[in-house]
Amino acid sequence: MKNTSVLLFYAVIALYAFFVVAPCTLNAVSLFTVQKRFTRTMIDEGVVSAAEVARLHPKKQIAGVVISVILLGVLADLCVKMAPMGYLCGGIALAAGFLKYRQVLQFNSLTVDRFRNTYKDVMDGTKYNRYVSEHF
Repeated sequence: MKNTSVLLFYAVIALYAFFVVAPCTLNAVSLFTVQKRFTRTMIDEGVVSAAEVARLHPKKQIAGVVISVILLGVLADLCVKMAPMGYLCGGIALAAGFLKYRQVLQFNSLTVDRFRNTYKDVMDGTKYNRYVSEHF
């Protein structure tokens, strides 16, 4: 029974690393890269004002970093407690998650959707829809 529970705990570590930590960490990184570039483009197009971006984007960045650090800390703690196999289960699953969800760091329709969700109340929908239909 003990071996089965340990195996299940390793599976939980792997699932947590793959489905929770990897996407959240990549999302936080994308806030500083691709989403920031897309937001600058939207300011240049007149879709959203620079003041609104200055008000909302830093809050999103801080929240993303804090959440990612907490999630990575929990994963590291679990891996240390279940060493040496914990490192293997968490590390491989985290690397696989990064490879699976790497599209978050690329300029694609996901970036457009995330921008729309963030700025839906303060953006010019007509200009936004025109830009999206021309470029995507």
